[in-house]
Amino acid sequence: MQRLLIFHQQQGLKENLPPGFQPRQSEEFTWLDLVQPAPAELDLLTDLFHFHPLAVEDCRHPHYRPGMAQYDEYAFLTLRCVKAYQRSLTTALNVFLGPKFIVTVHQEELEFVTKLWHQYRQDPQLFQKGVDFILYSLLEPLTETFFTFFDRTEGKIEYLEEEVFRRPTRQILNQVFTLRRQAIKLRKILGAQRDIINLLAYPEFKLVKPENRVFFLDIYNEMLRLIDQVETFHDLASSTLEIYLSLTSNRLNEIMKVLTVITTIMMPLTLIAGIYGMNFRYMPELEWRYGYFTVLGVMALLAAVMLFFFRRKGWF
Repeated sequence: MQRLLIFHQQQGLKENLPPGFQPRQSEEFTWLDLVQPAPAELDLLTDLFHFHPLAVEDCRHPHYRPGMAQYDEYAFLTLRCVKAYQRSLTTALNVFLGPKFIVTVHQEELEFVTKLWHQYRQDPQLFQKGVDFILYSLLEPLTETFFTFFDRTEGKIEYLEEEVFRRPTRQILNQVFTLRRQAIKLRKILGAQRDIINLLAYPEFKLVKPENRVFFLDIYNEMLRLIDQVETFHDLASSTLEIYLSLTSNRLNEIMKVLTVITTIMMPLTLIAGIYGMNFRYMPELEWRYGYFTVLGVMALLAAVMLFFFRRKGWF
């Protein structure tokens, strides 16, 4: 699906491609949004906008790691945002940014992109702030998706910490491992995305107006906060994992201690039972009337003495 906005100060807003449209030579502001684009729609990027084939190919198969490529007249950005309650953690937003045009390509419906597109459709005068301001307006809610994810995950980590102390099960371990893997992935994404925002805020990057550069600096500061949060997120997941392993190890040690005590007590009792189970004919105690009860008493007394000794030593 494609959505197109073309704004001209004299002619107003258009939503269809005019004949002979040339986005690089026109004085009009253009925003083309491709949602789950078909192959024919992606061909527009090459036929109409003359974008580099490698950049168009990246739109078909987005990279997991964010990045930016600068060409003569435009820049190509691959950004990542967090999806809400879906199997895959993040999704890509590809952006072509030129002096008078911006093209956004995403394989999934993004609510914040749709909301912003309708705002510009209802108030076309927003185009006068520049297409770089559209990019900033996209980056702001995109960054907010990470804050929302961390706020939601913080409560989950606290719950897992309580469950680890209460009953450390394999399911809890799997959830902790999942959170730790997510933290590692987000750390890589945010680090690369921070570098992109830093480049956009550079005075040498001519596609961003000087008066709009301060907005990108604000996004850059938010990225620094996110990186701090993801580090905290990773540390909490790692510490929860260490607590689980420590509790499991202590629990195993307690079990082994009990089994060792039982085995140690049973060894001399097994020896006594083995001696009197040899069934030799001329063993002197075999014919004794009270021999059976005496041996049982000795075995019970020996077990009690060993238990008392282990208690005194603190071994049990």
